[in-house]
Amino acid sequence: MEILSTGQKIKRARIYKGLTLKDICDNKISVSKMSCIENDKIKPDDEVLELISGKLSLKSDYLKEGVKEQITNNLKVLENSKKRHDYENLLEYNLKYAEEYSYFDLAFEVMHRLFNYYLDSGKLEKLQINTSKYYDYWQKSDIEKNATDYYIDVARYFFTTSEFAQAANYYNNVRKSSRKNGNNMILAKATYNESACYVMLEDYERAYEISVRLIDLCDYMDSDLHKAEAYHMLALLSIRMDKGKFEEYEAKSYELYKDDAAHKALAIYNYAAVMFKVGSTEKALEYINRALQTYPRNDEEKYVRFMILVIGELVENNILDLSQSVCDDALNYAIKLDNLKLVERAYYFKSIILEKQESYDMAEMYMNLSFDALRKFGNNQDIYKRYLKLGDLYYKLGDTYDSLKYFNLAIKLEKKL
Repeated sequence: MEILSTGQKIKRARIYKGLTLKDICDNKISVSKMSCIENDKIKPDDEVLELISGKLSLKSDYLKEGVKEQITNNLKVLENSKKRHDYENLLEYNLKYAEEYSYFDLAFEVMHRLFNYYLDSGKLEKLQINTSKYYDYWQKSDIEKNATDYYIDVARYFFTTSEFAQAANYYNNVRKSSRKNGNNMILAKATYNESACYVMLEDYERAYEISVRLIDLCDYMDSDLHKAEAYHMLALLSIRMDKGKFEEYEAKSYELYKDDAAHKALAIYNYAAVMFKVGSTEKALEYINRALQTYPRNDEEKYVRFMILVIGELVENNILDLSQSVCDDALNYAIKLDNLKLVERAYYFKSIILEKQESYDMAEMYMNLSFDALRKFGNNQDIYKRYLKLGDLYYKLGDTYDSLKYFNLAIKLEKKL
């Protein structure tokens, strides 16, 4: 995938064959002109290229292929090669040449791919470094659709970094450009994503105002799953805003989820979580139980992760008896699976439940079991938070010595974060 100018190709082949400039001129072209061709100061015509290709035993089409064509062909090769270990390096290599030769349309295309690769890989530092460069390529390119691609990518970046107000602004720009271009598929996606930004900002009025437009755009979404998620969002917002349309949107979401029991169970869980927040505790519990019954058991690891998600919601809302029952089941599954991370989560929630029930001695035992597991895989931030939790737990136990010990460990570790 090496990129060479016409002059570089000629010079490399000539030196490899041990020829001088005079050897390939053949009295048909001056040595000085050949030197200029090799240094890319002059673009040779087809007749001269035929002469040179004959002398160097190269195909004339190979010599004629310029840097722009090579970058274009490289991008075609890389289109379905995102899992290559050198994918990032190859894109950066092509970007260097696109920029050097001022092929800004190509530079934009390469950066578009790189930007999404960085987003998918969580390489936020590289995103920060390249955002202004990406904007510059967009401004210098002359392809109309680049505006939409740029807005979508930057919106994703801001959403990833939890800058939801900024992300909403960019998704709004996407909606404007896609309406202008008549691209209803992108318009539908942008509408959903902008609404999601306002949900994260807890501006539910604005989120609902935007999301109701999804009803007319659902047919343009590319899958039933995405359509289901649109009605899922509308149902959640209807609960929040007390719009009286929850049952209608809920039924539509289930219809579109079809036989996808895992997504359907997660939707039911989400409805329950919002019901808790608006004070409909009895109905929320009904939905929690239905979510647990709906989630498929064929993948036990995923099922345990779902159970732990449910336990967290129940604990947050002080539904302790049910959370303890679910936690015991999750712990048994996790131990059977021999999955240390899941065992740690189950032990942790077991401790939190017992602490809320003021069974501090038992809570201490499970918290230490959890901590023993966490130390085998947790990062410094995880350990720091657990030191604080242990310090607080020992304080409640009246054990001043151990309480101070863990708070001091937290203070020392905080300096390294």
